[in-house]
Amino acid sequence: MKGIYALILLLTPERYIVVGKLGKLLFRAGYYVYVGSAFSGIERLNRHVINFRRGNIDKPHWHIDYIAPYSKLMEYIFIPCPSRNKEGELANVIAKYLSYNPGFGSSDTNAPSHLFFSRSLKEIKENLEKSFNMLDLNPIQVKDFKDK
Repeated sequence: MKGIYALILLLTPERYIVVGKLGKLLFRAGYYVYVGSAFSGIERLNRHVINFRRGNIDKPHWHIDYIAPYSKLMEYIFIPCPSRNKEGELANVIAKYLSYNPGFGSSDTNAPSHLFFSRSLKEIKENLEKSFNMLDLNPIQVKDFKDK
């Protein structure tokens, strides 16, 4: 199955993290949502889930890999869609509502970032839902890890 996904993360405490060519970035304590694509198949999403559970990535490949050791995966959402453009469209809509680290994960789209921040999990979820509705996206898989 192909589509896009959103990973909801909790990062605490605030810290600086070196993220590949982006360099040393400040990550505030709070919740993040990362938007990615799985057009090579849902295995991409599965890879991220496994890496977050393991908490250690030997050779980071994507920007999200650099913050995985410092974050807890709270939830993931998968949205099947045929268009590769939806990943960037979703990131651009979310960017209207939430703050972000410029350039994070967005080298293949025109979005300012693919990682968005809020101190509130409720705000993250409300803005994701609003963004899904604006783009007529219908998530089919939601996995909540908060109690695990």
